[in-house]
Amino acid sequence: MKKQVVVLIAIAAFVLGAVACCLGCCGKSKIAVVDIAAIVGQSEQVQALKTEQAAQAQALAQWLQAAQAEVEKQTDAKKKEELLQQYNAEFTQKRDAAAQQYAARLQEVDNSIRQTIVEVAKDKGYKMVVVKEVVIDGGKDITEEVAKVVK
Repeated sequence: MKKQVVVLIAIAAFVLGAVACCLGCCGKSKIAVVDIAAIVGQSEQVQALKTEQAAQAQALAQWLQAAQAEVEKQTDAKKKEELLQQYNAEFTQKRDAAAQQYAARLQEVDNSIRQTIVEVAKDKGYKMVVVKEVVIDGGKDITEEVAKVVK
């Protein structure tokens, strides 16, 4: 999933860079650039989300260890197999729920950061914001201004 996101961001960045180049040549628009990776790295929301995810992973690992211990205690082979299947189903459900929750929260954070970028750019009078990695030269870097607001 991360690879797909990176590929989509790269494609979007390339397209935006090409559009920015065309607009920049015409001199009709003020263009800002932003280093999204730097903003994400400084974001307290992202750090809190990572901490929360690590805590959930730790809790799931502890639950899994307890479940494995209970399965190992079982002496009847048939009951052991039933218990193992039950715990496997529970584990899958817990893991999937945690992954869905993380993805939803990550999307919220992403939307929040994007909205902040748009607001800062509008406040500064920029008509377009391009990902810094695709711009070779030009554009005003507003990364620091955005990072201050995102925190």
